[in-house]
Amino acid sequence: MDPITAIAAATTAFNAIKKGFSVGRDVESMSKDLGRWMGAIQDVKEGHKKSKGRTFGSVEEEALETFAAKKKAEQMESELRTFVNFSHGHNAWNEVLRIQADIRLKKKEAIAEAKRKLRKKIENFIIGLCLMVFLGVIGFIFYMIISVR
Repeated sequence: MDPITAIAAATTAFNAIKKGFSVGRDVESMSKDLGRWMGAIQDVKEGHKKSKGRTFGSVEEEALETFAAKKKAEQMESELRTFVNFSHGHNAWNEVLRIQADIRLKKKEAIAEAKRKLRKKIENFIIGLCLMVFLGVIGFIFYMIISVR
């Protein structure tokens, strides 16, 4: 996702979180909004690191857009960190980040496992197909030998 789209998604989630905080909702009840926001912030950070290869606009425009998105994401992150730490203690944000890292690692492992399973299914299909072709050729040879007599 490009940084501009990601920052728009992050801003939407951030506004929902701020509104929730203003009406007294706690962090736990806004976990979906926080999750959407963290995912969008991660997209902004990754978008800042990656080359986008856009076909329109200049490199300068892209750099400024990406920089602005990154700075806005940092500002939002700072504001949320302050609120979470204020609400749940000074180490609460670090715990959120640790949980986020654990979840990200589990997702990567799940994706890798799904790829391994798919590769194994493809291998089994190819082996089965080759075995059927081999048995078909052997059966055809026996049929030809028997029908020639």
